[in-house]
Amino acid sequence: MRSAAILIGLMATACLAAEPAVSPSLEADAEYLLTTTDFMEAQFGMSLEVVEAGPERILVRTTGAEIALQPSADTVVVRQRLGREREALRLAFPAGSLAGLRVTRSGSGAALLANGAATLQVRVNADSLIMVRSSTALPVTSTIGFEPASVRRIAGDILLLDEWGCAGLYLATGTGTAQVSSDTRTIVHALAPQQVFWVSAGPPRPYAWESSYKDRVVWHWSMETGYPSDADITAWSPSGNILLQQAEVMLWKDWSLRFIPRHSLEEFQRVNRTCERLGMRNLVYTSPFYFLAGTGLESKAMNNFDNFATTGFSPGDDRGMNWPIFLAEITKVMRDYQPDGLYFDGIYGNVVRTYLISRKARQVVGDTGLLEYHATGSPPGGGCYLPQIDTYYTFILRGEGCPERYADPDYLRYFVSTHNISNAIGVLCNNNDYKLDETFLNTLLENNIRLHLIPGWLHDYRQEALTRWYWPALNGALPARVEAGAERRQAQLVALRQELRRAVEMPMSDLRLLWQENFAEPALVSTLLAPMPEKGLETVLPGGWTAFLSPRSEAILRAEAGTLTITGRASTVASLERDLPPEVTAVECRVRAEGECGMSWGPGLCLRVGESRARIGLRSDERLQTDRSGEQALYENYPRGAWYWLRLRWTGPFVLSEVSRDGTTWTCLSAERQAMPAGPRRLLLGKVPFDGGRSEYTEAGGMGTVTFADVKAYGPTR
Repeated sequence: MRSAAILIGLMATACLAAEPAVSPSLEADAEYLLTTTDFMEAQFGMSLEVVEAGPERILVRTTGAEIALQPSADTVVVRQRLGREREALRLAFPAGSLAGLRVTRSGSGAALLANGAATLQVRVNADSLIMVRSSTALPVTSTIGFEPASVRRIAGDILLLDEWGCAGLYLATGTGTAQVSSDTRTIVHALAPQQVFWVSAGPPRPYAWESSYKDRVVWHWSMETGYPSDADITAWSPSGNILLQQAEVMLWKDWSLRFIPRHSLEEFQRVNRTCERLGMRNLVYTSPFYFLAGTGLESKAMNNFDNFATTGFSPGDDRGMNWPIFLAEITKVMRDYQPDGLYFDGIYGNVVRTYLISRKARQVVGDTGLLEYHATGSPPGGGCYLPQIDTYYTFILRGEGCPERYADPDYLRYFVSTHNISNAIGVLCNNNDYKLDETFLNTLLENNIRLHLIPGWLHDYRQEALTRWYWPALNGALPARVEAGAERRQAQLVALRQELRRAVEMPMSDLRLLWQENFAEPALVSTLLAPMPEKGLETVLPGGWTAFLSPRSEAILRAEAGTLTITGRASTVASLERDLPPEVTAVECRVRAEGECGMSWGPGLCLRVGESRARIGLRSDERLQTDRSGEQALYENYPRGAWYWLRLRWTGPFVLSEVSRDGTTWTCLSAERQAMPAGPRRLLLGKVPFDGGRSEYTEAGGMGTVTFADVKAYGPTR
């Protein structure tokens, strides 16, 4: 079973250079994907079934969609064929933009189109991904053919989904914003000359129901040994037919730079042979994100867990410029060590290189090989992702480190579940103590979400829970159950949208001011003007505040004229915290940033309620960010030096992130479905990390200054 996949992989990657080099640029990779004759053949069950060029239209039919390019009407109409047959979206271009468009090359995997002068180039891939580039500025208006149940957006990228399909629009190169109508049915992009624009329709391929029933993964992780014993594998085999060896650095020697079996090739092959004898397949750990060869970060690579409590993991690199080097390494892994597939622990921060390495990796393992992508953070980010990346994987694993999101229906259905989106097998990353009871397992099943088995579960209550409520449900009756759940949720969509509209429009006059801070209390002012105690320790301040300044921050705090000013290094923690009254449901402040104020550690406010948290803040790159566990969304055009009003508000079943440029007119940036949880309220103000904790980036960065004023907390009037 391994030899066929390896042969396919070797044939597909024969063009790799003996000494691969880093990519010259992201734009070069986008150009390659747009114009290459690579990927011209059908891959992983997705193909071009029809390419017809007539006088009035060019029709390209893929496995998942039908794309009609109509030059005389200056439109491109994309219809879904899977999930639900319907018009997914319609693209409108300026008059004459598509004139002269013709098919220049086609195969079973892609069709390339261009006009006579090649000033407009279009590519349609068999996975229903469309790529567009014009040599002149090109405004594009996209009309969505269905009412979205979930909208995932970051900067100029947007993914719109409902129970039966999705449509996505992405700025593959360059920057920009998307003008989105209030009903999220019309989106306008102003493309710059040579900017590459991607259009996605999904699902790209049918869902593999049978595989989702029978392929059960045993997920082995260890900091002590890289390879499980034959006895362990034998004990696990009745519960799963795939062994995922995520033993991190204990599995590979020099794991951030190359992949060499730490305990000899013979020991690695022992695991292969044992798995094969037991009818299991072997899936091994690699990580594009943590692979540092060619990035300039090689000196920071780690090779063991010595002093791990102090050092933590090595930094990752999400640029992906080293994808050719990583590709050469995983090709060697499949050729020399012969596992059945690869597990990717995160990939890159852009859709171009992540899509590219995903398709190349699928070539390496072959259509029958295994690929898993741990995609809790997916490009382009902020919870927005590209289904045409995910679809090349056997499994998509999401949800690590954010169990509070498991109660969010939108998160489970439209981020963890892949059904009628990418149609990979969506798996919840439940490597925590989240309670696996009958209700939660039924929720996962109705959203068509799977679980991996962690060996420790075989010795606690979770084995019984899986045996009673999960494994017996993985059969031919499940599709009807999933569809019934989809129908029910979709029927609730209208009421949910009305409730969201009421939440966003609820005036602050419906809340009462419970507490405020103007940083004018004499005791607080005098404390902050004096030298602070040793940094890195919590320091109790007057007025109920506690300060935390990391030693690396070199932070200085001062209060004057009713403002709090924090000067510190960009990627470090320098914050004030305080408890809030138990009835608080909203917090706001006024903030200004100058200098190198930070990115994910940019100035803002964070509200913790029990185990949940929400955060909003500014950034050095003159954008604004909102954060939830595992997600960060970015918003353009918030220049440094200006005052902005920021607000976090829990109302009804939503938590809202809002901003104002004048303190009067407010814009809702994001609305996440989560009712106000139980637990104490705590406010964090200052340079607070993206996750609301105290982690810092490897490089401290330059100095910046942030100023806060008018910090307030509100609660119900009754």
